[in-house]
Amino acid sequence: MSYRPISSIWKNNISDLIETFEIWWEKLSELIPEKGCDVFFRADDIGYPGKQFSAMIEVFQKNKVPLALAVVPSWVNQIRVQQLYGTLGPNMSLWCLHQHGYKHTNQEKVGKKYEFGPSRDNKKVLAELTKGKLKLNKLLGNNMCPIFTPPWNRCTKETMTTLIELGFIAISRSINVAPFPLKGLPDLPINIDLHTIKEKNPKAGILNLMAQIENAVQSDYAGFMLHHQRMNKTSVRFLDFLLARIAETPSLRIQDMRDMLPK
Repeated sequence: MSYRPISSIWKNNISDLIETFEIWWEKLSELIPEKGCDVFFRADDIGYPGKQFSAMIEVFQKNKVPLALAVVPSWVNQIRVQQLYGTLGPNMSLWCLHQHGYKHTNQEKVGKKYEFGPSRDNKKVLAELTKGKLKLNKLLGNNMCPIFTPPWNRCTKETMTTLIELGFIAISRSINVAPFPLKGLPDLPINIDLHTIKEKNPKAGILNLMAQIENAVQSDYAGFMLHHQRMNKTSVRFLDFLLARIAETPSLRIQDMRDMLPK
């Protein structure tokens, strides 16, 4: 797994960050529709245990907030899964462990990054998805949820057809991406990117994150995407503040990703 840079927003002073968001929160609360807004969290690129992963998990445990964990099949083995379980603790009810691609490698020579993109042979896609699903089922057992998050939040229509054939019950990508989800495979997309904000200016990063959250809460839901490899001490402390602040806002309803599936 390659080095993941820390976004500039987390180079702001934590006290200034929290004070700025506290003042802004009153404005945010006024934007939430009368019917309220569902909120869920999804953490990608799971497979290698370590200090950053543990720090993220501890924040969710402390605040008793559910988190969907997108696990890369080729990154895990029996030892790593036991290490992950050691961090997650005996109560697994908070965690929705599900499949995140197969190897999480870009397979396209030009254009946007895909693991399961337009240049891939359908038979190879089927073989890799099947192998990944079987591996996670074996390692995770009853803790495995049949939801699929494609690397870089994108895949082809043919890949989604294959996911249905393999028994996946939902997919989770980014909001408003093509192709449209297929019947029988509802999409639970994220619309807030917490850790890969690209602004080089720390103050601009704050405005970007605020805009994402404002746009999200005015829709049906706010889905946060996390990457623990891109977290530092400032982002960990901000995450703790964010989870607590959301929980204190009556019109924001924290949900388990699994409970957001169509009934």
